This record gives sequence, structure tokens and C-alpha cells, in this order.
Amino acid sequence: MDFLLPEKLLRYGYKDCVLCEVLRPGEEKRCRDCSGRIGQRDRLLWEIRRERIRKTAGVLSLVYPGIGHLYSGRIAYGVFWAALLPLSVGLVLNVWSGITFGHAFLLVEAAMIWWLAWTDARRGPREPVAPCQGACPSGIHVPDYIALVREGRPLEALALVHDKLPFAAFCGRACPHPCEQKCVRNEYGAPISIMAIKRYAADLGYAKGVVPSSEVGEGIPGPRVAVVGAGVSGLAAADTLARLGAHVTVLDPNEEPGGMMRYGAAEFRFPQEAFLSDMKHVLARGVHFRGGTLFGKDATFSSLEREEFQAVLVAVGTSDAVRLPGEGGEDQGFHDALSFLTRIRKRRPPRLRGRIVVVGGGNVAIDVARSAIRMGAADVTIACIESRETMPALPWEVEDAIAEGVKLLPGTAVKRFVLADGMVAGIEALQVERVDFDPQGRVVPRTISGSEFEVPADTVVTAIGSRTNLSFLPADAVRKALDPKNHVFRLQFAGGEPKIAAYMCGDCVRGPGTVVEASASGRAAALNIYADLCVEEVDKARYRDNYRRRHEAQVTDRPEWRVRRKAERLSPGAARGTFDEVEMRFTDRCAFEEAERCARCNLSL
Repeated sequence: MDFLLPEKLLRYGYKDCVLCEVLRPGEEKRCRDCSGRIGQRDRLLWEIRRERIRKTAGVLSLVYPGIGHLYSGRIAYGVFWAALLPLSVGLVLNVWSGITFGHAFLLVEAAMIWWLAWTDARRGPREPVAPCQGACPSGIHVPDYIALVREGRPLEALALVHDKLPFAAFCGRACPHPCEQKCVRNEYGAPISIMAIKRYAADLGYAKGVVPSSEVGEGIPGPRVAVVGAGVSGLAAADTLARLGAHVTVLDPNEEPGGMMRYGAAEFRFPQEAFLSDMKHVLARGVHFRGGTLFGKDATFSSLEREEFQAVLVAVGTSDAVRLPGEGGEDQGFHDALSFLTRIRKRRPPRLRGRIVVVGGGNVAIDVARSAIRMGAADVTIACIESRETMPALPWEVEDAIAEGVKLLPGTAVKRFVLADGMVAGIEALQVERVDFDPQGRVVPRTISGSEFEVPADTVVTAIGSRTNLSFLPADAVRKALDPKNHVFRLQFAGGEPKIAAYMCGDCVRGPGTVVEASASGRAAALNIYADLCVEEVDKARYRDNYRRRHEAQVTDRPEWRVRRKAERLSPGAARGTFDEVEMRFTDRCAFEEAERCARCNLSL
């Protein structure tokens, strides 16, 4: 039974028995509709096939209510919807006494039956999931990988996370963890430390050194796909396509892959070693990286078509920094946050002068300020238009920055920059009364007239956002939504040239977001691309993914389960002088005790 070994699961994808315990090979106790142990490629193919069935079911239900449900195997629902219209007609005939106002109501009722049947058929069966899993943009089986950690199986927990998210090390350290906000434990003490448990599984799983595989056998057609952008969404798409058997080439202007995950995350939050653990597992699936390639100059849609690529995915992210009016160059003491953090990551830190002012209130601004503290700056101030309570930065990140000595100046808008002898000398600012948004969604601070004041500064770093550069797109390119929920679009060229299939996804479509959101977008784009290129392969998907955890005996809640465990951390004083990681990994005992706190609410849904 070597296929049950944990290293096999990490190499080929999670294959835990979905409905029954395995006695011995060939003698499993199977339940109805059980497909046994299916591999990662089979699960992905079924996911694509399931979406195709849902769309077809919706179309069939437009012909007559209930047909779509019967097509998708939902027999009881199909009979119900198909019987509603005849019942309505029978009711009308039974009480017929000539045309009345009530007939209009019955016509509306018939239309509503048609519409509701179409909506339900297109939506498909919705299996209930735990609140934490429903809140995760990537849909990770959160309670299940926590259960595996509790059982002392971190390698299998990592394999299960990888089924949905290839960046376990990053999201175990720098995720906003919306799953914890929906954890049922919020009502009984404090939520589970889901992010810390994921990091524990990732660190221990990666330490085993198991190299993953694409698990694609010979004879399976593999389309050639080019991915433009080696950021989160691009790499997530490449990982998923490689699992399906595609031959993927990732193009990026940087010499190394990773995008903002590699260059924009501070070292004390996400060490280089942890990043390499995630990255090598993506590239080990056969993904080819072509660095130093600027799309639009070194490569184009037409050139990729000549190279016999069958599809191109644009996932360039938002790498262009937004700058304020009147902002000068680096020789005058001005920096943008993205370049600032990138230079630190590349071990070429910028030269700082005197008092540092960071303009912006997001997590990037916090990273810049905390990095400046570690570079020896004695005075670092964050100025943002939002109030302390409404800052977009995560609250615990703001608290850590203040504890390390960063000063906070909320409700402050920059009016102009003050220069002296060609160098920045300060910021003339206004107090902000409130923050509004214009019809285009842009931020419009409402300042208080006559509230001008000056903030002295020798170095100014702006961290007010970033935007995408899509100048390489043809002027006649039009977007067609494929998966609006995950921000996946198909590019159509009015002139018919180039003929290569082109797609877009990620932050370059939706704007700056989190890593877990970008990863979900890239994964969804990969599934859509493969569905378009390999129709016959998808039609062969006949195995249902019936993943379920085995039932566990219900246990009574304990008082000690209402206390949230915390990992060891560097003190603020010690953290100021080093770029070492601030928060440590859970110990084995701490991880077990925290995983024990999980209420297993998914088992009762």
C-alpha cells in the first residue's frame, strides 16, 4: 500500500479515501457513487466537467423546467420542477370560467417557475461547507487539513492545501485569513489560528523534501500555454495547468519568478527560504520559466502564436506605483513603496536620510515603515487619509508597527511637498474630515479648510497603491467575461488577428488584492483554458470528487479549548534591529492543542 504513504500524497496530490476506510487494495468497502481514490488530475477534470454540466443544465431548463435537473442527475428536483407547470395548467382548467385578471397572475407564475428552474439548474447542487471554508477565496478544506494536523499528519495536510492553493508557506504567514473571521469559535472564546496551523503544515511538509509531480501519463495530449506574468495568479494558473498535463511557459520581465510575493513582501514577514519552498514546488511540476522577457517588446501575441502556443494567459498584476502630484525623484529624497521594498529584497537597500515619512495606510505602507526602522531610521511616521479605525492595513500589523516605534498620523492628506535646496524638507498637509468615493470608485478626501500643518521629512516614501500597465494590448482587444466571480476574462480581437486564444485574470483585471484571491483567480483561469483547449479530455472525466472526512465522535466542549494558542514572537525591541522573522512557527504541542480546538462543524453540515 505504498500509494498511501504521505510523500506519495504530496507528490501526486491528496488521495485520501473519500467515503470509506481502505482494508486492502481491491477489497475496499465502497458506498454508492464512490469513486475510490482519485488523483489530482481526475479531480480537476471533474471540476471542469461539473461546471460544464451546470451550464448545459441551465440551457436545457430553458427548454422546459426540470429537464436540466434530470440531465445533471438530480432526479427528484427534475420531477418537482417538471410537474409544476402541468399542475398550474390543470388548476386553470379546473376553475376555468372565462378570461379574468387572475390569468395574468398565472402567466407571471409560469414565468417565475421557468426562471427559478433555470436558476436552480444552472447553479447545480450546493453542498454545505464549514463557514471557514466558505470564507476562503480559494475554497480550501480548512477543517480537514486542521484534522490532519491534529492526527499528526502535516505532510498530508500540506498536500490537501496544495489541491487549492500552491502558496501554503506565504498564506501561512501573510494572509488576512478571512476564514478566522467566520470561525464558529468566535462565539466561544477566540477563533482557531487557521493561518498558523497552515504554516506549521507547510514548514514541516516542505522540510521532508518531497518533490511533486504532474501525475500525467503518456499519451495524454498536453496543450502548450504561455502565461505572461510570474506573480501569484500567473504561477497559480501554471501550477494548475501543469497538474492537468499542459506544457506551460511563464514569461516575466524579472530574472526570477514570484512577482510581488518575492519582491514586495518584507523579509521579516516572509523569509526568502519560505518563498523558495513554495516556488520550487510549482516549478517542479514541469513549468518552464523564461525570465527577462518584457511582453509587448521581447514577446507578443503573434510571436507566441508562431511558437505554436495554443493559448496565452495575461496575469501581469499591478506593478506600476501610483504617484502623487509634485512628487520628485529619488535624488530628491522621494521613493515609491514597490521599488523601496524590491531593492531591500535584492540586497540593494535605498539610502535613507533623516526623518522618514510614509504616505499611505495599507499593509505595504506598514511594511515600508517597519523596514525603515530596521534599516536604522530613528524617526518614521505614517501619514494616511483614513482614521485609525478605517485604515486598510490589518489592525494587528498597525499595532506591531507602533510597538516597534513607528508614529501614526491618521486623517492626514498631502497638500504639497516642501523642498529646500532641491531636496524634500517636509509635507504640507491638511486634516481630513471624512473620506468619500467618486462615481469611478476613486478616493476623495474631504479636508478641513484652514487646517494646514507641516510634517518635517528628509525622505518620503509613497505607498498609495499600484495599477496595471496594459499598453501591450491591441487597441481593438475586447474583454468577455468567462468567470466574473474569479475575474477571468477572454480577450477577443476585433480584427481577427492574432488568432491565438487569449485570456486575462488576477489583479490586472480586478485591481490590487490579496495573494489568496489572486491564486483563486489564476486557478479558475487555468480550468477555463483547459476546458476550451481539451474538450474531449474533459468529456472523459467520469469520476466524481466525493471528498469527505470520516465521521468523528462528537465530544463535549472543554474550557481549555476556548483559549487561543499563540506562537512565540520576537519582542518589539529585538525586532527593530533585525530582518529575522518576527513570529515563529507553532511547536508540535501548540499545533496539536490549537487543532484540537476546531469544532469540526463541517462533519455536521
